Amino acid sequence: MLLWLGFAVLTAGVVAVLLRPLLASRAAEGTPPGASAAVYRDQLAEIEAERARGLIGEAEAEAARVEIARRLLVSADRAKATTTAAATGDLRTLAMVVAAALPVLAIAVYLSVGAPSQPGQPFASRGPVPGAVPGVGQLVAKVEERLRAFPEDGRGWDVIAPVYLRLARYSDAADAFQRALRLMGESPERLAGLAEAHVLLSDGIVTEVARKAYERLRVLTPEELEPRFWLAVASEQDGRFEEAVSVYAQLLTEGEADAPWRPMVEARWRTARTKLGLATAPVPESKADAGPQPEAKSEPSSEAKSEPKSAGMAPALAREQAEAIQSLPEDARKKVIEDMVAGLDQRLRDNGRDLEGWQRLIRAYSVLGRRDDALAALERARAAMAGEAPSLEALGTLARSLGLAS
Repeated sequence: MLLWLGFAVLTAGVVAVLLRPLLASRAAEGTPPGASAAVYRDQLAEIEAERARGLIGEAEAEAARVEIARRLLVSADRAKATTTAAATGDLRTLAMVVAAALPVLAIAVYLSVGAPSQPGQPFASRGPVPGAVPGVGQLVAKVEERLRAFPEDGRGWDVIAPVYLRLARYSDAADAFQRALRLMGESPERLAGLAEAHVLLSDGIVTEVARKAYERLRVLTPEELEPRFWLAVASEQDGRFEEAVSVYAQLLTEGEADAPWRPMVEARWRTARTKLGLATAPVPESKADAGPQPEAKSEPSSEAKSEPKSAGMAPALAREQAEAIQSLPEDARKKVIEDMVAGLDQRLRDNGRDLEGWQRLIRAYSVLGRRDDALAALERARAAMAGEAPSLEALGTLARSLGLAS
């Protein structure tokens, strides 16, 4: 009860402090309170005398009369305010009484019609609103509660595993897929989910668990291209670049010409060939367009070897542009390259769904010696490509090759 009484006193004090300035009378401006109407009449007579003697003109006299009239009105208002001062004081007293009485009245009403003895009800302990549609979080929580009670419910693990994967809970997804496989047996969907969860959990690295799952998928679904791609990525990560180049070329040959994954496989094919020191060659075409192109395993041509260094520093330069930049003075060449890199950086800020652009930007910053900018670009690229395992793996490979991996 003392607490409520303290709240009431405090509230009354605050209300009183807030109301007092509103009820306080303002000091009048202009003529002092002791001025009288006789003084203003004397001033008017003096102005009229000066006008008659020609000391001031008619315009100046009229302006002076107007000013004296204004002061006379202010004096009259002040006198009126003095007569209402007592009434204002009474109003202020009434406001203070009301301010003090309001909290007391509120407490009395609450104690009579409220329920102060009832315990609180935290939001977390409240049940769902009748008729409300449960969200994903609520559904996941219900399934998790059931699985804690029945950990051998294979169907439950099979249901929640892909949900974990979509929610980017990769560790939970990997565990759920593993349990579903143990309890319900192999299926292409469970094996693919297990492999994807491990690849995403490892930032694009094909772990041993993922590799075994993809090898098993090659047996169960030999027509699928995705397991072959990830096994080629595993070969590339293990340093078997010739094997990776061969598989990438087969995928490009067998796949559709407009397949959405084709640009990513082409980029990996070029990267693996570069690591083998192979010369530039046309990208293998799909069967819908042309037959497969043979792999050219020749040494880099003298033309490729003599490509100016600035071409590797600036993004997406044609050879003529690179040669023109190379002919500039050193300071001008550096300025042109930095401007081009800044332009690429800005373009990727506007549209970050460009893996090849991110790779060029990170490599350009590294060549320019701007390691901090390269690391920042790498983090932005990973955020832009979140959820795309092939792109994240490609970024991880690039970071390791440039010494940016943590």
